[in-house]
Amino acid sequence: MKDILKKLREKAWMEGDPAKDHTVGLAVFGTTEILMGILCFSLAMLLLVVVSASGLRGMKPSHCAMAMGLLFFLTGWFIVMGMGSLKARRWARALLVVGAWVSVFLGTLSLSLVLYILPEVFGSLTDSARIPPTVALGVLYFAVLVLVLLLVVFPLAVIVFNSLKGVQNTCERLNPNPSWTDRTPLPLLTMSFISVLGSLTILAGATTNYTVFIYGHIVSGLPGMAVMALISVAFGYVGRGAYSRKMHAWWGAYALVLVTSSSMMLTFSEIEMPLLYTHMGYSAEQAGSEVFHFITPAMLTLLSCIWGVMACIYLVWVRDCFLPEKDEIVVKSYQQLKAEKEASQPQESTRPRMRMD
Repeated sequence: MKDILKKLREKAWMEGDPAKDHTVGLAVFGTTEILMGILCFSLAMLLLVVVSASGLRGMKPSHCAMAMGLLFFLTGWFIVMGMGSLKARRWARALLVVGAWVSVFLGTLSLSLVLYILPEVFGSLTDSARIPPTVALGVLYFAVLVLVLLLVVFPLAVIVFNSLKGVQNTCERLNPNPSWTDRTPLPLLTMSFISVLGSLTILAGATTNYTVFIYGHIVSGLPGMAVMALISVAFGYVGRGAYSRKMHAWWGAYALVLVTSSSMMLTFSEIEMPLLYTHMGYSAEQAGSEVFHFITPAMLTLLSCIWGVMACIYLVWVRDCFLPEKDEIVVKSYQQLKAEKEASQPQESTRPRMRMD
């Protein structure tokens, strides 16, 4: 099993030509990342202008603040990663791969949600006679295509390019000193990054009145905040352990995924949506808007099942990347690795050959 997983990872993290220089490719991807950061900042400013001109229109102020914060975070992320890619930084290459894997994971969940509600959205547009059915269908197909390109295709292109051995060697040659991202394999660095995002649930919970789901029961308010604080601590514990490659972090992550996903699936399967909206602090007018009509218990149960299965598969995939508790991690510079490689190669003899004639 260990050899099978290793071969799968070797195919996913492509080798490529190790001697090829990829400076131009790094510059192209870096420029693209910077442009995406500018786009996110423009969207944040557009949202601010729309809210200032027309008001929240039933949206909670905390949701608006969360959306603004997310756009500003993405702005900083893309610009910093783009600058790092332009300079061929080792940490930028690693974090770009990590961020792209996270985008693929979240993009898959988002596309599952969009495809689930797509028939209802199409029916709502056609029943209201706002636009013709053919136009509505074209708009929805175009929206799905854009989501696929942004959330799946572009991140996969980033993963494929930055995982090439030649790209890694280019970054190590231009920046020979070891980076903090070199201490951990990329799969575990991704796991640690996701865990850090999970530890921020205590902040995201403020937008939903700290509503959590515990095996058929809904908890909100101060009790919900306490539960979310425990979940955040657990995610932080797993993230730190994954970065240091400790086996106990893998077991903790697996237990956390099984508990949270099964709890949400059981709760969503028998939940009443009006009760959920009441716990989340929505008024009857807000809960009656068209946006909430597309959210059903079946959809929430399906999403909980999909992310739980994906997380379990990923954990099985990266299990053999963890080291025993007593093992130490040695990070070597590019010069050290090059010297060791040259020393391991047999040297040709410089002694003159004896003539036999």
